[in-house]
Amino acid sequence: MKVTFDQLGGEGATREDAAVVFVISDALGDAAQSVVISAASQFSDGAVRIVRLSQIKSVDEVRDYFDSHDEDFVSTAVFHSVVDPVLRRLVKAVLNERGITSVDILGPVVQILAGLTGETPKNIASAHHRVDSRYLRRVAAMEYFVDHDNGKNPQDLGEADVVLVGLTGSAKSPLAMHLSFLGYKVASVSLDPGCTVPEELAKVDPNRVFGLEATTDVLATARVRDAKGQQRHEVLAEIEAAQEGARREMDRLGCERLSADNKTIEELASDIIFKVEGE
Repeated sequence: MKVTFDQLGGEGATREDAAVVFVISDALGDAAQSVVISAASQFSDGAVRIVRLSQIKSVDEVRDYFDSHDEDFVSTAVFHSVVDPVLRRLVKAVLNERGITSVDILGPVVQILAGLTGETPKNIASAHHRVDSRYLRRVAAMEYFVDHDNGKNPQDLGEADVVLVGLTGSAKSPLAMHLSFLGYKVASVSLDPGCTVPEELAKVDPNRVFGLEATTDVLATARVRDAKGQQRHEVLAEIEAAQEGARREMDRLGCERLSADNKTIEELASDIIFKVEGE
């Protein structure tokens, strides 16, 4: 069993009260993880922490992990995509025993398709993961995202297919993660006050750089909650100043601005892919 962790929103967004969401799979768990990321993008940065238990071979692995991590179950849920029907039932039973809310993402879909096709499911984990050029590109893209989220390793920005810039709360990290699942190498850079914009960013083709913008109210959701000793009007004034600074930086870079308001991660990704790939 392989265990990986993702905190949506970058390193600076870690929150002690984050909801812990587990993704369990006897394959890689990409499908379930993608669903969780899309849903988590509707909430503030750092509100959701994802723990992925992938390539599980037996229910004992799941049981042992949960027995040794009781402290993580204060606010949690599990999304699982287990192909093996026997293992799926056993995992569900373990979760029920602990009173943990769970959602079976794969099982109902397989049952419906079996009825439509009249075929018996193969029940082979990772049957859809052919080791071809597209799959290898996707793996490389996900690795690139992990290494270049929130301004990390700016020396490699020239290798990115897409670079996302913007303030904290503009959905940079969830969008970058989603695009990486689609096979695009994506880096993100914060334009928050106090953050140093890497010199390498100015050398990236402006057509591959996208500035994400959000309204003051959206950006204020998390900041007002986390602000210590500040009144709401003071926080809003700081946000407006930060927005102005971010707009100036985007203009300097010559990148296109995209509004993240009232748009899903999938819609934003589609807009960016259209611009990058062309008609």
